Amino acid sequence: MPVLPASRRRSPLALLAAAALAAAALPALVAPAQAVAPVTPTFTAAIEAPADYDGQTICSPSPKPGTAKLARLLVATYGSASIGISRPCSDGGTSEHKEGRALDWMLSYKVPAQRAKVQAFLAWLLAPDQFGNQAAMARRLGVMYMGWNNQMWRSYGSMGWGDLKGCTTNPAMKASSYDTTCHRNHLHISLSWDGAAALTSFWTGSVLAPSCQAPWSGATTAAGAGARFVPVTPVRVADTQTGAGLDGACRLAAPPSWDPTRHDLVLGVTGVGDVPATGVAAVALRVSALRPSTPPETIWARTTATSTPVAAATITGSVTVASTLVLPVASDGTVRLFVSRGSADLRAEVIGYVPLAPASPAPAPGTGSVHAMTSTVLYDGSSAPLAPGESRTVHLAGVGPVPGTGLSALSLTLMTSATATSDLVTVRPVGSSSSQGFLRTSTTRSRVGQALVPTTTGDVIVANGGTSPVTVRLASSGYLTTDPTAGGATLTTLAGPRKVVESARSLGISPITTSAARTFAVAGTGTSVPAGARAVLVSVSATGGTRDGLLTIGPVGSSRPIQVLSLLARTAASDTALVPVGPDGRLSIASSSVGASVRLVVVGYAA
Repeated sequence: MPVLPASRRRSPLALLAAAALAAAALPALVAPAQAVAPVTPTFTAAIEAPADYDGQTICSPSPKPGTAKLARLLVATYGSASIGISRPCSDGGTSEHKEGRALDWMLSYKVPAQRAKVQAFLAWLLAPDQFGNQAAMARRLGVMYMGWNNQMWRSYGSMGWGDLKGCTTNPAMKASSYDTTCHRNHLHISLSWDGAAALTSFWTGSVLAPSCQAPWSGATTAAGAGARFVPVTPVRVADTQTGAGLDGACRLAAPPSWDPTRHDLVLGVTGVGDVPATGVAAVALRVSALRPSTPPETIWARTTATSTPVAAATITGSVTVASTLVLPVASDGTVRLFVSRGSADLRAEVIGYVPLAPASPAPAPGTGSVHAMTSTVLYDGSSAPLAPGESRTVHLAGVGPVPGTGLSALSLTLMTSATATSDLVTVRPVGSSSSQGFLRTSTTRSRVGQALVPTTTGDVIVANGGTSPVTVRLASSGYLTTDPTAGGATLTTLAGPRKVVESARSLGISPITTSAARTFAVAGTGTSVPAGARAVLVSVSATGGTRDGLLTIGPVGSSRPIQVLSLLARTAASDTALVPVGPDGRLSIASSSVGASVRLVVVGYAA
């Protein structure tokens, strides 16, 4: 183990590896009788569970709110001292300092007055409260682990003190040259993402729910391929904040490294609302994500613990985001959602389902219920911007290629103008409070997003939830009818999603270094989509490049590709779109956000 030079005694330390801990617990630290303790709020018996281990995975070294608040609490209680939080990501090793959620309180065990301050703080932090909750303040602050005077305290596994890197067992490490390595010259504290985001009860007064836990057993196979899409009245199947549809309130959390499915949220999506209990191949889900602890955070969905995941929603800030996805159902009628890092709350609604193939009765040749088309503007509100707080019914039946009767759903692109303030614009079915399209407007540029809206009348509601007027436009790349009609196709969902593009790994297309369009095969030989398919249903996730821009997808040579996503620089986004395919079975993809990375997964096709 390398020895850090004395000149770096004020630098934050690298992650303390859990594997290096001895199993034996060490005696608890004792504070002086007249110990000073931080000002403590009044709490009830309810308390957070001990923080799980969630090590550094991204570069985001700016101090996070909870870390900065903890540093200020230490200074306010014990007086001025050097406290280091951020560490450059180029400084080797894994460390929560590189995510702004660790701090080093530079007080020395060898200096009695400094030692007394640290031990007074630790006694307060790790003491049981009046209700018998062990390490009460550590849990309410989201402390994940600490290092102090040759020892490491951790909240996960067997909570308590243990040896730090051999500092208590290796005589050579008693030398002063190891004071930094063995944390004799400072107290190191690493926080969970919830603690670092100041979402825990010490700061908010509200106890965060425990992490969602996947059941010990579950389906290992998909129900199978499906045909035909059936929109339904949206039905909520999960709300982690209220516990609706679950065993109780919980928080979607990143899985520990030793069990990548432990925190999956397993949802029953059949036998709810108008969705039948059996014979379902796939469901369309509207997933809303909120209260993230990391910057940014993506909610993923998959059929079984080992199937290809698709992006469900990506949170880029403190606001709620939502998107629609179509996902194959496991053989027991469930789907799984998980988050790759940190934690978040979510709501999930089923807005449609796909029966198992073959559809019955089979449509006559040349007919079908899915009608893909070149992206066409159906509504342009440029002459009448939506006023703040306004909800407007827009009639789309009989407009352009959309028929006047027989509709069941519309595949829409929601487009908004730049606004004076960042506002929320939604699109939903008439008679429903469930928003199927959801956009946060920009103060500098237009924004776009996708929406699959059930509607039998062709009427949809667009609403401005903000404080500035906004121009709304609606385009469509396809519509669904209640019965098979001439010129339509049958939707078939794959038993397992098929990844066809991952630009960062040169799968399907090369990395996006210019705004020039790139083409790739999506139907025909070597793909999971038959030649002659008219459209594909794709889940798209992307991270913006060096500047903001749009991501467009369409048939090769099309003058009107679908504006699928708005990309912000270095920011992730995701959604699902119905994309027409040309006779050559290829699609064209382009982004004005140079340097963007794109991932595209086919979940179904219309043929």
